[in-house]
Amino acid sequence: MGRGSESFQKRQREKNKRERAAAKQARRQGKVDDPFEVEEAPSNGRSEAELYEDFALLSEKFQAGDMDEETYEQRRAEIFEQLGLEVH
Repeated sequence: MGRGSESFQKRQREKNKRERAAAKQARRQGKVDDPFEVEEAPSNGRSEAELYEDFALLSEKFQAGDMDEETYEQRRAEIFEQLGLEVH
């Protein structure tokens, strides 16, 4: 009888995991239907405008050759994550 309970618990954990992943993706894509949900502020307390300014400065440094591509991609991904955008 213990195996059935373990299997159920495992299926339930997997289902919860999939539901959390789907909810996270929906939030990132702006498809949240809950009108009472408050949008989260960027984790470092910077406004959206400040993050876009950071990205512009980052891009300028990279274009000028003041930064290697790996550092640029890493910082770009961090800014995009804080903005809630997908990185491609």
